[in-house]
Amino acid sequence: KIGLLPKSFPTQMFPGMVGMSILVTGIHGTAVPLTMDFNMSREIEDRLMAPVNTRVVALAKMFVGIIQSWIGGLIVLPLSLIFMGNSLDLRLNFQSALTLILILLLAAICSAALGLLVGTIIKPSQIAAMFPGFLMPLVFLGAIFFTWDSLTVIPIIKILVLVNPLVYVNEALRAVIAPQIIHMPIVYSILGIILSILIMGYFGGKRFMRMAKGNK
Repeated sequence: KIGLLPKSFPTQMFPGMVGMSILVTGIHGTAVPLTMDFNMSREIEDRLMAPVNTRVVALAKMFVGIIQSWIGGLIVLPLSLIFMGNSLDLRLNFQSALTLILILLLAAICSAALGLLVGTIIKPSQIAAMFPGFLMPLVFLGAIFFTWDSLTVIPIIKILVLVNPLVYVNEALRAVIAPQIIHMPIVYSILGIILSILIMGYFGGKRFMRMAKGNK
């Protein structure tokens, strides 16, 4: 019926809201300062003069994004609980809480790795276009308002969205705090997050090193 949603929808959406806030905040917190440093303020030149390996500078940029992503998650989490608390059916115990901490940490690292890659690709003039051209598709196809399993009716889309790291983050969160909702096996979702970190971190780090050499 139009205008009606199943009672489980808020519980299904809640992990997606948390995952989205972590990933988007981390991407923004890493990518925007990075592209500004390289292309406008040139502050990166001072950082590269430090007596440390260039990779340490890249990791420091990622660390800032990780902290910001955690802050974003800590803001959205209580607000979501306040507005959606009565409609949520969350099932969290001590063991799953430990797993949740691991997933939140991996999600933050994943957001910073993606931010590092994006920050070395876009120019300051393209920041405004990053949101509708990159972040919106990332969010829309990130399994926030739907589960990955629900895409079974559209097999092609179900396969294509696997390139989106947000899918793995949200499915992992769903598996931990709302296991009664059909979700991707948590082993696969965690492996997906780790693989995303490795791939994006590798290419982002490679581009950072190339740009850093051009500024030395």
